[in-house]
Amino acid sequence: MRIDSATAALRSDGALQRDAQARLERVKAAWLAEPGTATVLQALERYGEGAALADCAPLGALVSEIGVARRLIGRLMGGMIGGLRENPFGHVPFRHQYVDGLAMLQLAQSGRATLSLLQYAPPESGTAPDSVCFTDGERHEICLAGAAQARRVTVTGGRPDKAELACSGIRIAAGSCLSFSGLQETKLVDRVEGRLVMLRLSRPAATPLPSVEYRLADGALLHRAAGECRESRQELMLAVLGAMQRRDAAPAIARLARTGSESLRWQALRECLALDSAEGFRQLSGISRDAADPLHGPAGALRRDLLARYPQLARAECEPCLA
Repeated sequence: MRIDSATAALRSDGALQRDAQARLERVKAAWLAEPGTATVLQALERYGEGAALADCAPLGALVSEIGVARRLIGRLMGGMIGGLRENPFGHVPFRHQYVDGLAMLQLAQSGRATLSLLQYAPPESGTAPDSVCFTDGERHEICLAGAAQARRVTVTGGRPDKAELACSGIRIAAGSCLSFSGLQETKLVDRVEGRLVMLRLSRPAATPLPSVEYRLADGALLHRAAGECRESRQELMLAVLGAMQRRDAAPAIARLARTGSESLRWQALRECLALDSAEGFRQLSGISRDAADPLHGPAGALRRDLLARYPQLARAECEPCLA
């Protein structure tokens, strides 16, 4: 196996790697300490607390004036690229991710607000998108460099399991500004000309509704996910307890089935039924009898289906809970 000399040097002396990282950390710290950056971060804090973008002038200018955005990002990228050129094994000290042609760098976060740098490239899969996702919040974007053909996708109607979608073509180029709000609109990037770099300011709703994914061809609902990180964590915990077969957790899970969002309650019902079918069925029956409960319809349908398959469950409604 051939090991590059630079890699071998890092393996033999850990101080080299620490020094490389310290250089990049200093670049980040210097950028954050600049007056222009500090002003933007103060506005980001107000925006993250719920202030309107119009009341956060430095932030509003950042996502509407390309000169302002390029100056702020240029100072950071210039120092960071120089640092990486001298220390190619350094780690960029920002949260980042890359998925099939889309790279994201989280520059700052405060409260509910996040400022991110995005780069679009032709997807590695080479396939056009066949679905579209909507999240409950607002996004403001400005193109810093590159160009692309995209679509603004809007939900114009429909029902819970199927949306009516309208698409309009848009061209994105340097200086283009886009804004999206709520669960009704978003964008799809269809074709990137080389690279597309966007600066994005995003803020989820104070109490976000679940995110949804629809099939472009017919608007069919493909996926629904919790809009809040807290609920996502709770759903993951429910799944872990179910996988561990923790029957002793059934009473606590049953309580979750009575409060919270519809998505979390339904997940709790499923796990409770799997861990303790009698207790889970009692919860299901109670929900199915409450016409005012948003889960009344699906709970009733599931109850009828379970009784048809397992008639013995009818006894659970009359028996006390043993848990």
